[in-house]
Amino acid sequence: MPGPSRRCLPLLALLISGCALQGVPSASGIPSLAAATVPPTPAATVAPTASPSPTPTPAPTATPDPSLMELEATSCPGGVVLDWSASTHPDFHHYIALRSPNAEIAPAYPPIAPAVDWGDTYETDPFVTSAVDASILPGPTSWNYRVIAYDVDGRVVSASAVRSGRISEVVDLGELTVSSTRDGNRLAWQPYAGSPSCFSFYRVVSGGSVLSVISDQDTASLETDALHPGTTYQLGVQAVRVTTLGSFMVGQTDTITYTVP
Repeated sequence: MPGPSRRCLPLLALLISGCALQGVPSASGIPSLAAATVPPTPAATVAPTASPSPTPTPAPTATPDPSLMELEATSCPGGVVLDWSASTHPDFHHYIALRSPNAEIAPAYPPIAPAVDWGDTYETDPFVTSAVDASILPGPTSWNYRVIAYDVDGRVVSASAVRSGRISEVVDLGELTVSSTRDGNRLAWQPYAGSPSCFSFYRVVSGGSVLSVISDQDTASLETDALHPGTTYQLGVQAVRVTTLGSFMVGQTDTITYTVP
């Protein structure tokens, strides 16, 4: 059989080339795609890294001003109680409280009139911060107070604001009654009904001696075996307010004479 003509050779070459592009039969009879494009492997998803929560910054604590002190003046029957905050100044040497009828009190020492130092508040311990003013008679006048801390040379290192207080009349605790009991004697009086800020304890006295001290403000009687039969006593009860730098009576009974049966 005659071979293909020269005219057919280019066409045959083109067909052979097309078959190569379409794939060469494999042993299984399925053509392999030699020129097929392999799809890319998707990139692994990376979980986002959690950012640490910011640590809150605490607000700065204000440093107390060593030149300032707090002061509270409590008006009571028989006196005024002064309570102040301790001086933190490194040059502290002593306290003195001043009293004046004027609302302005200069801290200088000696006091500038009409301010006065009544003599009961000089203290070198910075943590003794309570005193009383019972140096004047009760009345309607409102007095002004200021506590000042000084260095060893008398220079002002700390000072309080000015606070006011009034001294009222001592309260009557009624008539003291005494009666004989099986175990001794019973004393009774009216309780002090004023502010607890003005009360520390009752003091039961016989002449110049103290028979008993009672710290409960609501208590109004005492059973005692300290009074001896046939003996005469001068008895009384006092309600007292006490601080480290002084004390005063806020209430009292009349003094009675009692002879024990």
